[in-house]
Order: sequence, then structure tokens, then C-alpha cells
Amino acid sequence: MTSLWPAGWTPARAEAKAAPLILTLALPPALQRQADALRGVHAAIAARHAPAHISLFRHLPGPSLPMLEADLRAVLRGHGAPSFNIGSPRWREGVWMAPVSSPPADLLREELAQRWHGLLSPGDLAPPRLHISLLKGHGAAPPPTAPGAGPWQSPALLLWQYGKAFWTPLVAFAFRR
Repeated sequence: MTSLWPAGWTPARAEAKAAPLILTLALPPALQRQADALRGVHAAIAARHAPAHISLFRHLPGPSLPMLEADLRAVLRGHGAPSFNIGSPRWREGVWMAPVSSPPADLLREELAQRWHGLLSPGDLAPPRLHISLLKGHGAAPPPTAPGAGPWQSPALLLWQYGKAFWTPLVAFAFRR
């Protein structure tokens, strides 16, 4: 399912490793292009690390990959593609970010969090603050232009393996239409 991945990202062979896994909500292609372009002068550096994304979970255990894949396939059978809206950029923790509002994605994340409760890190147990990171820098810089407000619809969930230099795309899970 290469077409579900952002341009230039090709999934690797998915195998359980020690490095943590990240689960993101895929952006539709037009929004992906907008969000990646809004990353400005840092785009080349950021694009080598990870494309623009909406994180649902940031530290899933890598050795649990087979179980996580099975759970995601089972859970997604009951969920259609979640729609979401994007708010005006805000400055938080050294990054300009665009907040994301999506009750359907919140419900999906909650269902997965309940299923994976014993596997989640403290950060993943905390209430989610869905967003798209746009630009690192300093708060005195003017905010970047927000991507289109939406509504947008996510085509898939994407499972990535964390790496020190860059993320490795592993498995895409398309939402039913």
C-alpha cells in the first residue's frame, strides 16, 4: 500500500525490533504537501527525519509489532475514515503547531489506548493533544500560515519505527470507505 504513504516514503519490511513504534494518522495527499511546505527553511531537515504527521501514539513497544498489527486490523474494521479540522498555529514547547480537532480520531485513539493500556508509555497514557508540527524556532517569530482548515479525511493509519536520524515506514492500515 505504497500510495497511502507520503511522497518519497516507502515502507520497509515490517519486523519486530527493540526501537519504539509511532502510530500516526495519515494526511490526505493535498494536506501532506501543504503541511510539508509550511515547515519552511527546516523542511529539508524535517523531511529527512519524518514528514508532517498527526501522532496518535509515540512510543509503542517495537517487539509487540505482530500484536499491534493484528489489533489495528481488527479495530479498523469498525471505523471509517475519520474527518478532522485544523486550527490556527500555536506556539508550544519550542514548535509552531496547528491543533487538530477530530472526535472520530479521538474515539479511535481511546479504543486503542484501552486495548493497549499495559503497553503504553506515560506520554501515550496522557490525554492526547492532536496537532501537526509546522516549524521549530522561537516564539518571537511570526506564526506560519495555517494549512487549510478542512474538513479533511484521513486515508489510513501509518505505523513507523523510530530511529535516531529518521523514522522508517512499516505498515499502512487503510480505513474502510
